[in-house]
Amino acid sequence: MKRAIHIFPQLESVEEIQRIRTTHDPLWDKIPPHITLVFPFTSNLSNSEIISHVQSIANRLQPFSLLLKEITGSSGEYLCLNVKRGNDSIIHSHDELYKGVLTPFRNPSFTYIPHITLGRIDLKEEFHRALKEYRNWSESFHTEVKEIVIEEINEQDVSNVISVIPLYSQHHIDKENGWF
Repeated sequence: MKRAIHIFPQLESVEEIQRIRTTHDPLWDKIPPHITLVFPFTSNLSNSEIISHVQSIANRLQPFSLLLKEITGSSGEYLCLNVKRGNDSIIHSHDELYKGVLTPFRNPSFTYIPHITLGRIDLKEEFHRALKEYRNWSESFHTEVKEIVIEEINEQDVSNVISVIPLYSQHHIDKENGWF
C-alpha cells in the first residue's frame, strides 16, 4: 500500500489555486492542495505503526503560521506555489518524520523545498509559457498549520485520509496537571 504524509493548508480562498491546478496538474482532482512532508512510499508498516510514529513527532511540534506566495518552476516541469513563512517549521517536521520507522524511505539525493505543486508540465515550451504567465501572480495565502495528515494512495492515485493528527498546543487541556 502506498502512503504519504502531508499538510493540507486550510485556505480561505482556494479557487485560484484549483483553477491553476485544473489546467496544469494531472492530480488536481485526486488530492487537494498540499505540502508533502513524507513523499509517497510503499511499505508493510501497519497504519497503526505509522500513526504512532507521526503522533510521537506531532506531540513535539507547535502549530505555526504559513504564508504561501509566488509561483516558480522546479526540475524543468513543476509549477510551485512557494512557502514564504513557515519554511523552517515544515523542514523540521519533514526531517523529524523521516527518522525512526520512516528512515528507509528518505531519498538523500533529493533536496527538500516546501511548496504546493500547482502543475506538472512535461513539454518544455508549455512549462516556460506557464512560468511567464504566472510571473507577476500576486495572490498570497495565510493560514495556521495545526495538523498533519496521513493518507493512502489507491491504484487510481486518489488520496484517502487515514488519520489527521493535531500538532501539540500549549493551550490544550491537561486535566491531570490542571493547565490549559
